[in-house]
Amino acid sequence: MLFHLLFMSLVSQGLSVESYGKDFITAFPENIANYHPQESSNTLQITAFYGDTTVSITVNRTNVYNEKLQSGQTKVVHFPKYVEQYQFTRSFYSVRINSNKLIVVLWISQRGDSVQSYFVQPVKNLGKLYSIPFINYNQMLASLYNRAALIALDNWRCIIINAGNIMNAISIQTVSMNAQQAFNFTLSPYELYQFQTNGSEIKVYSSNTVAVLLTHPCVETSSCVCNMVTNHVLPENLWGQTFVVPSVKNLNSTWLKVTSTTNLMLRGQNIKILASNSGLISFPYLESGPQLITASNYVSIRLISPGLILELMPESMFAACYLLQMNSTAAEALIIAETASRGDVYVDAGLLSSTDWKTVANSNYSSVSVSLRGTHIIWHPASRIGVYMFERMESGIPYGGPAVILNEDPDRDGCMADPALYKTTTDVMTWPESHDYCLNATLQLSIASSARAQREMTSFLLKDGGPRYFWIGLRRSLLTLQWYWKNGNDGEYSVNYTKWADGHRETPWKSLCASVSQDANKDFSWKSVPCCSKMRPVCYKKALYFSDLTFDSLDNHFYIVNQKVCPLYPCNLFLFEFND
Repeated sequence: MLFHLLFMSLVSQGLSVESYGKDFITAFPENIANYHPQESSNTLQITAFYGDTTVSITVNRTNVYNEKLQSGQTKVVHFPKYVEQYQFTRSFYSVRINSNKLIVVLWISQRGDSVQSYFVQPVKNLGKLYSIPFINYNQMLASLYNRAALIALDNWRCIIINAGNIMNAISIQTVSMNAQQAFNFTLSPYELYQFQTNGSEIKVYSSNTVAVLLTHPCVETSSCVCNMVTNHVLPENLWGQTFVVPSVKNLNSTWLKVTSTTNLMLRGQNIKILASNSGLISFPYLESGPQLITASNYVSIRLISPGLILELMPESMFAACYLLQMNSTAAEALIIAETASRGDVYVDAGLLSSTDWKTVANSNYSSVSVSLRGTHIIWHPASRIGVYMFERMESGIPYGGPAVILNEDPDRDGCMADPALYKTTTDVMTWPESHDYCLNATLQLSIASSARAQREMTSFLLKDGGPRYFWIGLRRSLLTLQWYWKNGNDGEYSVNYTKWADGHRETPWKSLCASVSQDANKDFSWKSVPCCSKMRPVCYKKALYFSDLTFDSLDNHFYIVNQKVCPLYPCNLFLFEFND
């Protein structure tokens, strides 16, 4: 059975890490203590990319929220206290978020000055095989404060959430004091189970996709108070070998926790460590700036500090485009980029202007911290970068993690939300008829205004057979005889890129419109032809870019009360807070 589960988990390798989607599942762990006199605030901040996005939320197998969002709109949904998972038991208090179009979901839990936030990974990024470390917090505090380690075990907890509408067989293997134990259980659709880790390294094997949370309700901080920490664990198929450990402000004492399947060698500036799952590795090197760490095998690395646990993104998860949403004034984006092209990082539509870049020793990377507030797009037109977002509690302790990955591959035009869509018909028609045909299909004649757009169009033409010629949206002005791209009914584009065949462009009285060859031997070149000629059109819808969206600010709110949802605990009302 165990071998079968392991095999099933391995076939899920190679998942996309783009952090938006239509299907999400999460839960709210206990924040500080359920008996704490101050009320907790558990919220989801949901942002839609497209108009008429229908979002629904299900808790305890009951639909509790339905709302239609418009492009760039953000709404904040508050949940009652009893959804917090403070008992070691099964529960249907997972929180499922579904939509008909792409969204991102920011999770925030707060009680007093104890704040945690992270972007919920869509179900497509979850997995079936997880390794969960035991974080010996007592060891860290004993080293930090030069005191004897406490005898009591740290109160770390693990939450396993069945992410699918199917029965899910779970096998938990624990390793403690050189002894291995295993226990098995089955989760119903969308059911969760919370258990105490008891000082153990844990392997999770599941027959279907699960989400895994490692959490502690109240870890001691350097200011002798406590706050909750939560780590949404990455599945093993998203591990890596190269990591840039970010230099987070005001972290004077840091450790690394390395999770691996075997012993391995870690290398970095002034360090060469034989690492295993045995404990925390003191890591004081961040005081001098970010550090590059390489491992001899695939691993997960967490940066640990009193009050903070941060699972690092490996270099293999770097991407070209990120979304950040920050709700406090004490917020910063930490950007990691190749040193040779760090001057080409964009924030929204403008280049990032900074002289505070720090090179990462023994690497081709540099990093910089930028103070930001609200919603922003950070992207690079030519290479992949890493981006984290951090906010701070009143005590100064940071919280946050990796930003939302929008695009993995660079695009010189920005962050693509939807690629261009191409279409044709079997009917032949004149250029004016083709223009009207495309408009009636809510498209327009193809505009190959760049080499990239030409490649996209020819990729479509290759799938249609041939060879023949097709109408494109290029024609001459009757007044000036200059070529221009016809954009819809009224707009016009100037021509900066061309792909004319030899012998073209012909004289105006012979030809006022343009076509593209479907023949690869002719390099998909263009030729000018009379507009009354008959051929098939290439219609298209231009690509949509995230940078074209206008995102809501989080200023105005109103409240509604939704239906009753009776749990195992006393029945309460759901209270939702919307940003409108």
